[in-house]
Amino acid sequence: MFNLKNRYPIGIDINDENIYAAQFQKTQQGITIRGLFHRKLDDGNTDSTEPDDALIPVLKEIAKHRRFRGKSVVIHLPARHIFSFPITFEIDAEETIEDAIVRECRRHLSFPLEEAIIDYPSIIDISSGKNKKFNAIIIAVRREQIQQYNLLLKRAGFSIEAIDFKLSSLLRLHNYLFSTKDIPLILCNIGHNQSLIAVVTKNRILAQRNTSWGIKPLLDRLETNLELSGNSEQALGILKKYGLYYDHHIRSESGVSEEENEDQEDAMEIYRSVFQILAPYVDGLIHEFYQITGYVRSEMQKVKFEEIYMYGQGSLIKFLDQYIKRKFDIPTKCINPIIKLSLADNRLLPDTSEGTPFALALGLAMRKVTWL
Repeated sequence: MFNLKNRYPIGIDINDENIYAAQFQKTQQGITIRGLFHRKLDDGNTDSTEPDDALIPVLKEIAKHRRFRGKSVVIHLPARHIFSFPITFEIDAEETIEDAIVRECRRHLSFPLEEAIIDYPSIIDISSGKNKKFNAIIIAVRREQIQQYNLLLKRAGFSIEAIDFKLSSLLRLHNYLFSTKDIPLILCNIGHNQSLIAVVTKNRILAQRNTSWGIKPLLDRLETNLELSGNSEQALGILKKYGLYYDHHIRSESGVSEEENEDQEDAMEIYRSVFQILAPYVDGLIHEFYQITGYVRSEMQKVKFEEIYMYGQGSLIKFLDQYIKRKFDIPTKCINPIIKLSLADNRLLPDTSEGTPFALALGLAMRKVTWL
C-alpha cells in the first residue's frame, strides 16, 4: 500500500511590480506560516510578453531563504499573461462539456487554441427543461509563456508543481479563514496596479473582473498634490493615517459643540484635503463594483450579497471599508489574513499590518502537494 503524504510548497505570487512568497508548515495545532518574502521589482517590463530575466536574482534569493524548505513551488503569473472571460454555452446529445468549452474558446481567444493552455475553475448548470445550458469562467495562457516561466524557475533552482489562478487562491484563503455560506458575497484583492473583484459562493464563481485599479496611483496623487518629492513612504503614511476618514467623520458627526468644532477645524483641514485628492480615484473602484454587481443582478433574480471582503492593500486605505459600505449598503470588511493565521516565529513579520499584501501568496501556498 502506498503511504501518501502532503506537503506545502512555496507559493510565489509574481506580478509586474512585486514578488511575494509564502510557505506553510503543518503542526499539531494546524497550519502555521513558516516563511514570508517580499521584494519590489524596480524595472518590471509591463509591456513584454515574455518573463523578465531580472526575476532570476530575486527567485534565487527565495530559493536560498532560510525560512523556506524544499524546491517545489506553485506560482501565479503576472496578470498581463492571463486571458480570462465568461462564456455561456449549450451542449447537445453528442457533445461533452469539454467539447463545448473548446468550441467556445476558439471563438473568444485572440490566438490559436492550439497555442493555449485553458482551465475552467467554475461551471454553473443553468439548464432548463431539455436544454443543457452552462455558465463557465475560462482561464487561458499561451503555452509558450508557461514553458518560459518553467525554464526561468528551473534556472533559479525550483520545480513548478502547479500554476494557479489568482481568484482560486483568494477563494482558498477566504474559505479557510471564514465559514462561507452558499450566499453570494464579493471578494476583492487590491494590488499595486491591478485589482481583482469577484462575486462568489463557497463553490462557485458567479462573476469576476480584473481591473487596472490599484493603490499606486493613489500614492502618486498624494505625492503630486502634497508635493512630497516622490516620497512614497510618506504618501503611504498619509494614506494609512487620513485616507477617507473625512467622509466618515462628516456623515457620523453629531453632538459636537461649536467650540469643539473650532478646535477641530485645523485638524480636519488635512483630512478634507486628502479626501478630495483620493475620492475621485476611489470612485473608479466603486464603478467597478457597480459593474460586476449589476451583471450578477441581471443574471440572477432577487440576489442579495452577504458581505464585501477586501483583501490586499485595501487595508492600507483608512476607512475604505466604511466608504464602500455606505455606497452599497452591504457590510464591508478589510481583511488582514496574518491576524487570523499563526506565525512560526513572530520575527517573520514584527508589524502584522504589513501582512495585507501577502493575501494571494498565502492562498497560493495553501495548495498542498501529494507525494509518496
